[in-house]
Parts: sequence; C-alpha cells; structure tokens
Amino acid sequence: MESALPAAGFLYWVGAGTVAYLALRISYSLFTALRVWGVGNEAGVGPGLGEWAVVTGGTDGIGKSYAEELAKRGMKVVLISRSQDKLDQVSSEISIYA
Repeated sequence: MESALPAAGFLYWVGAGTVAYLALRISYSLFTALRVWGVGNEAGVGPGLGEWAVVTGGTDGIGKSYAEELAKRGMKVVLISRSQDKLDQVSSEISIYA
C-alpha cells in the first residue's frame, strides 16, 4: 500500500496542473471574446494598416460593402470586377466618401 502513495501524489499534481491549464485557457478565450465584442475592432481596419485597399468582387454584395466601409474610413480603394459598367457605377457611388 505504501508504494501506491507516491503515484497518487504525482497523479494529483498532474490533474491539478491540467485543471489549472484548462481554467487559464478558458479564461483567456472569454477575455478575448469580451474584448472583441466590447471594444470592437474599429482600429483594426483603416489607414493605420496602409493607404490602399484592393477589393475583388467589389460591385455586389459583401465586396461592395467592404469597399464602401474602407472608403468611409479614409482608405483609397482599388475595385476589381468582371463588369466594367458595374465597376463604373460603384466607383462613382464610393467616390462621395473620398
């Protein structure tokens, strides 16, 4: 029986270390999620990253929304599209933000 005691003590510390590691990991994930949710990522996009942005598919849907938001934040936007007519239309719409 006495030979089992050192093994039990070792397993106790392995378990305690695992629980501490998982608690820290979960705490960090929650902190990161709250920071992103609470503070937002406004500073993550904008002229601080550079002066120019390239948006592919910038004439419809998500690409157009990205192009508009980047232009509102003061970036110079290069639009790439398959249709020249749509490209000209969106370019004139976005140029009001510049």
